[in-house]
Amino acid sequence: MRILSILGLSFVISAISAELDWWETSVLYQIFPRSFKDSNGDGIGDLNGIIEKLDYVKDLGVDSIWIQPVYRSPMVDMGYDPISMREIDPVFGTMEDMKELIRTAHEKGLKIVMDFVVNHVSDESEWFKRSVNGEEPYADYFVWHDGKEINGTHKVEPNNWVSMFAESAWSWNEKRQQYYLHQFHAKQPDLNYRNPKVREEMKELFKFWLDLGADGFRIDAVSFLFEAEHLLDEPVKNSTYGGYWGQRRHIYTQHLQENMILVHEWRETLDGYKKRDGKTRLLCVEDINPAKFLFQYYGNETFLAAHFPFYNGLVLLDYKKSATKLDKVIHELVDYLPKNRLPLWVTESHDFPRVSSRFGADAVDAFNMLNLLLPGSACVYYGSEIGLENSLVREDQSTDEAASVVHFDRDRCRGPMPWDDTKNGGFTRNKNSWTPLSSKYWYNNVKAQSEDSESHLKIFKRLMTLRDTSAVKYGDLRTHVVNTWTYMFTRNTNNDSIAVVINLGSESEQICPEDSNFDLPEIMFVYTGSLNSGFKIG
Repeated sequence: MRILSILGLSFVISAISAELDWWETSVLYQIFPRSFKDSNGDGIGDLNGIIEKLDYVKDLGVDSIWIQPVYRSPMVDMGYDPISMREIDPVFGTMEDMKELIRTAHEKGLKIVMDFVVNHVSDESEWFKRSVNGEEPYADYFVWHDGKEINGTHKVEPNNWVSMFAESAWSWNEKRQQYYLHQFHAKQPDLNYRNPKVREEMKELFKFWLDLGADGFRIDAVSFLFEAEHLLDEPVKNSTYGGYWGQRRHIYTQHLQENMILVHEWRETLDGYKKRDGKTRLLCVEDINPAKFLFQYYGNETFLAAHFPFYNGLVLLDYKKSATKLDKVIHELVDYLPKNRLPLWVTESHDFPRVSSRFGADAVDAFNMLNLLLPGSACVYYGSEIGLENSLVREDQSTDEAASVVHFDRDRCRGPMPWDDTKNGGFTRNKNSWTPLSSKYWYNNVKAQSEDSESHLKIFKRLMTLRDTSAVKYGDLRTHVVNTWTYMFTRNTNNDSIAVVINLGSESEQICPEDSNFDLPEIMFVYTGSLNSGFKIG
């Protein structure tokens, strides 16, 4: 049995003495549009569906929404293969719908953060088609190479680089008679950022969405933006499985210093808008790699880059989790943060199994506590607030072309949001949804948890209220590994403190908080406990 509790001091919290910018305490609610709410009955979530549920999002207490790609796309990689980022894919609605979403969200005090696919486009985009034809100025918008000639008889790939989809990172284009680079799917050709015209095109795309009212951007696949010009082979870790992406040391295709320069240029574009009206536009970047690779994205006081990168340490925590492993995941980030910089925590995403499916429903409240009460900002994947599970997706139902590579069908963690216990969970009035709902939707849904006096949703909202305290906004962090399975941390200011105790094991544990040497007060009260903790508020 996992025991989870939050204890608060039994005296009045002092007034907060200073204000932080919105992004420094933000909770970013991540919406996978295809799965949030279907408004027109075609079985696929859309922009009007999101508008319909904005009051629900606002009621959660979050202040911003990250909208995953809704751009025109053939959907080979669920929108991460845009044909045009100036157009909305008809499956999601129209540009007028997008404008209405931004307007309505702003009216409700919610900010909109767009998912920006900057490393590549679809091979169906006009840019790529014209580049294939050699048309100017598009001829060098992508990375092209003649390849290596073998015995004067045929050509092969320029080097041994491997894509994320476990194939060569180079594909031959018969019409142009050259290879093109793609670090992901062959239908996602990489942009050539060594071409100043490409850099300018991307800046104009940022401005396009900023002018529409976007409050910020999440930059996808930031570590892949540049590759070494010399095109040398990358070292192979294990020659037996040398073809797979994970068996390369990606010293020439990831984390090049030029990436930081490009992020800095984008930050300057966003900050230019702030100079006009005083409102910060957020720039956050995605890199799934360990914490040591993330710090560079912060830049420094004279060379600003991202406001923060997403930290996926909690997402990647394995099922053999222990208090020591959890402590390591937290401290490998917070101990090395650049001065005056904050982290962005993540516990679930659209690429990995959900918490309740990785660790069981008993872990849901614990991970929400970690996500929302550690220092900095947090990203909440839709459904995390109710402990949504992975869907059961048959092979014939899958749309994920990378499933065999990542050894997980990502459709499972992208299942429709269950709003109630009616057919298809109130997600769609269509006979079928685009992918199956969780089989537990009939009792694990928003309506049921809203009406239940004790639910994951109710606990989530209490945690969101706690984020307004000075302890969570400004407090220092102290952690303690109590024993193999029990973890504890505190957030403290002079007048305000909270303590969080988490049991990661499967049995009850008895502990004495005083053993932590945290100098806790003698009288404390339970602010909230997890559903299975046995603790009552008070």
